[in-house]
Amino acid sequence: MINLLLKEIKDFFKSKTILIYFLLLFGIMAYSFYSAIDLYSKASVAAIDNPLYAAGFEPGVGVFVPTLGGFFIVLSLILPFLLIQSINNEKRYNTLPLIAQFPHSLSSIFTIKILSAIIIILVSILFILPLLFFWRSYGGHIPWQEFILLLFGYFLYALFILAVSFFSASIFQTSAQASIFTIAFIMLSWFIDFGKEMNISPFIKKLSSWTITRQLKFFEDGILSVQSILYFMILFSFFAFLSYLFFNFSIKNKTKKVLIIIIIHLFLLLFISTIKTKYDITESKRNSFSPVQNSFLKKLPEIKIKVYLEPTDSRYKDYENDFLKKLKLVKSDIKIIFAKGKELKNSYGIFKYTINGKTMKTYSNSEEEIFMIFKDLSGLKMKKEDMKNNFKGYPLVIKNRQSTPFIIIYLILFPLMIFSIYYKLNFLDRRKKHEKIS
Repeated sequence: MINLLLKEIKDFFKSKTILIYFLLLFGIMAYSFYSAIDLYSKASVAAIDNPLYAAGFEPGVGVFVPTLGGFFIVLSLILPFLLIQSINNEKRYNTLPLIAQFPHSLSSIFTIKILSAIIIILVSILFILPLLFFWRSYGGHIPWQEFILLLFGYFLYALFILAVSFFSASIFQTSAQASIFTIAFIMLSWFIDFGKEMNISPFIKKLSSWTITRQLKFFEDGILSVQSILYFMILFSFFAFLSYLFFNFSIKNKTKKVLIIIIIHLFLLLFISTIKTKYDITESKRNSFSPVQNSFLKKLPEIKIKVYLEPTDSRYKDYENDFLKKLKLVKSDIKIIFAKGKELKNSYGIFKYTINGKTMKTYSNSEEEIFMIFKDLSGLKMKKEDMKNNFKGYPLVIKNRQSTPFIIIYLILFPLMIFSIYYKLNFLDRRKKHEKIS
């Protein structure tokens, strides 16, 4: 098994595709990181002597999320081309029946291919870690919990890409067909998100809550969502099982087995839809209300909110991304209704809150006013609290930034390392063939 795993890893590093993949990874990551710290540094100038403004500067969302945005592009649009060849080469050269004659079952061969692809993904992540050293050398702060959660989210996303790539390679005969299908399937999530933003239909809006990008957003926001973790694992399992089913030419009655796999995973998705457990692990607790406010909200019965705004309205976007996001971490049973027709036109801009059959409305989306409404509707009192913000923020103005070592490592040293591995493996392979011929 170890020898077969080493063979698969060598096959990856012997391909020209891996040169393109890593060269693009290094270039895009270098550009993303440089742009992120440049913008962060320039914006920090106004916050150095302003404690209130400084509290809004967080390296997690200000540096690492935009940096790994470049990694997202590489995973989405480049990684499938590298992974698909692992399956497609077996079809192209008809080597799978030959390998199956050795003391390895087809299931073990497929598992080894999965493991070798995961190793490539982990190697890709390892090449990101030196960015932490550069950020620290500039004097930057590293929010370790947020960063680890962010990397974990992208690892789960990469597993999804892996499973879909293997699935498409198993059902299509050529790399071109498999690649087009994989990219199109990944982009489908982007189109659904776009449709939700444009308020195309209620169905698209409901579907958007289950897109890959929406689930990945929790990791980018610093929210540990149990549902999102299980969601990625279920999708990986679903496409991995389907991949094996079509990869294994000896399996009969595939239609029945496909239906069983679909039904099982649909039940799993229905099950995790009931899991609402989420934790805000950010240092600033930017996704949460204060402990006193959270304690008060937990005592409240069901909250109904009727919104007299279009879902595409910027006011509602701000309300959704700020107040509602925090509220849903505490109250998973809130009901949101959008007004329509004449009712919407006549009362546009109003938020109507209902608790215990009592209703109050406001034009404001201020947290302070909304909590006053909650207290009036529920009749409950909320303890007084110290409104002082304990999070000071981490603004950083980088003066005399030395980018030469950074450029040397990511644009020269790492590419040379990958090229030397590629050249050495191919040179040794040609050398062995030459020795056998002679």
